[in-house]
Amino acid sequence: MESQILLAIHGHATAWLDAVFLFSHELGTIWVCTAVVLLAVVWHAWRREPYEVLLWVALGISTYLLQKGIKVAVGRIRPDLWLGPIKLSSPAFPSGHALAAATFYPLLARIAARRWPSRAAWLWGAGVLVALFVGFGRLYLGVHWPSDVLAGWAIGAAQTVAGVILIDKLRRERSEVESSSSP
Repeated sequence: MESQILLAIHGHATAWLDAVFLFSHELGTIWVCTAVVLLAVVWHAWRREPYEVLLWVALGISTYLLQKGIKVAVGRIRPDLWLGPIKLSSPAFPSGHALAAATFYPLLARIAARRWPSRAAWLWGAGVLVALFVGFGRLYLGVHWPSDVLAGWAIGAAQTVAGVILIDKLRRERSEVESSSSP
């Protein structure tokens, strides 16, 4: 069934879509994601938001280690249904691009939504759409099976939600301690 899904997507391939989805590929590369994490860390450090710095650093490290570790443990071979513009030999499961996109782009939306609360719904939507765009691009380019992408999205979203909940809890506890110790 996964082969049929990929072939159905590939049936709509055009040069224009190739360019669009090569761009989606770039959004999930380690270089772009590392730059996003480092810029977010600098932004939050400049704003003196240590919990946000901790969140970005922890998710940056966990994203890399999770996808590398699971890929080695599972060792799933990538699809080889057509000759596409990208050829990869590393294991397929989970999609590291989808995992990273589901982790970092919604977090960027979180930063923007805190800055512009009246636009929060649109910003969150944009963060999720970028994650979906990157993941779908893996299918269009034929470098992942649909289940690789779904797993990447699920792992990325789960770790991000868990990280945000933990950081918010730590922030609340610190605030409660500070308020109870003030005269």
